[in-house]
Amino acid sequence: MGASVGVGGLIIGISMLVVFSMAVTTLNGQMTTSLEVIESAQNSNPVITINNANIIQFAVNTISITDGGGTGSYEDGWLTSPSCTGFNASFTVLAGVINSVDVVDAGSCSETPTDMTVEDQDVPVDPADVAEFAVDTNKHFFANVTNDGPETILTNSAWLFLDGSSPQTLASSTFINPNFDNWFSGETIFMFWDDADNHNRITVSVGGTSVSHDILSTPPI
Repeated sequence: MGASVGVGGLIIGISMLVVFSMAVTTLNGQMTTSLEVIESAQNSNPVITINNANIIQFAVNTISITDGGGTGSYEDGWLTSPSCTGFNASFTVLAGVINSVDVVDAGSCSETPTDMTVEDQDVPVDPADVAEFAVDTNKHFFANVTNDGPETILTNSAWLFLDGSSPQTLASSTFINPNFDNWFSGETIFMFWDDADNHNRITVSVGGTSVSHDILSTPPI
């Protein structure tokens, strides 16, 4: 009789342990699910805005020196153009002769500019010694894109597409100046590149968010 009671108690004890184990497993599963829900709520989908996407029909690509001017005519300075909004280029001289030109801002021109103007020279240049230049223009693309979400975006996980193809990460893209690793909340990035392939649409994709914008044939203001 005593043995039967002992076996019965053992069976009841084992049953209670099984029930307890199942309850603990259920609680662990509920806790894991709750943590996943909380984590998901904390990490919201990115919010991206493509503010503009424009084609500049005539942007200064390179400037060649056809005549650097007379000896002693110039000192280091800048070139601008009345017909090319926003354009400027720096130049250096050797013995007063312009020997190199570096385009700093390609500008937005109404046509290929022929009116290069030398700025900030202390001494007027004799008309016979005025430098001359040959200008090469190209079609350029210009865009501003903003991270409007609360989270910092890693640029190696943000993707850029042109016309739905040619995917590349923002981290590896040569379109952005300067290149960077972290795209902070509220930060606007600037994109600028030659667009000889005549693209029509740009898309930026991060995680579950993708936004697109038509590329307009209107130069930016």
